[in-house]
Amino acid sequence: MILTPTIMLSTSVYGFERDIVQICALLKELGYNVWNSHLGTIKVNPKLSNLENCLKAVEDCDLFLGIIRTQCGTGYIGNKNITFEEMKKAIELKKPYWFLVHRDVTFSRELFKKMEYPENVRFKDKKFFDPLCLEMYDFVIQSGTPVEARTGNWVQPYFTFEDIAIYLNTQFSDKDFINHLMNKEENNG
Repeated sequence: MILTPTIMLSTSVYGFERDIVQICALLKELGYNVWNSHLGTIKVNPKLSNLENCLKAVEDCDLFLGIIRTQCGTGYIGNKNITFEEMKKAIELKKPYWFLVHRDVTFSRELFKKMEYPENVRFKDKKFFDPLCLEMYDFVIQSGTPVEARTGNWVQPYFTFEDIAIYLNTQFSDKDFINHLMNKEENNG
């Protein structure tokens, strides 16, 4: 049994710094060791890229918390978005994971579904809305898979930090539940 589980908070920083600090503080208060790039709590191997260091952290953590926002993380390495690659890695490794999605992402997804626009239309300014967030959301909810066949696809919408705090308290305050999830994963891995 792990006494202090380590949870990695996905690399989703720009314009979200204050909330990241609050999320990490809440998780620490609940008894978790928190890894997050913004706070500098991820071990950095200077011989690896930022993407490689973040993926190594996903491999080494016990739990993963992904956040899908209209701005997709801290950047790209080549054509790979660090935040999205972390999410894919956590799911691939079958880590116990949880996801939050900003309400603007789900609203935009529904709006874009109803709009008609040429296939070649691209968003030019990713400062306010990165369309990759829709791809992230669809990936996590397993869009395209029949609803009855989906598992592990819960993504909790939020608008305020209070929404986030309610969800995190509900998910992470029961350490017996978390230990059960981690032990189940260890026995299946």
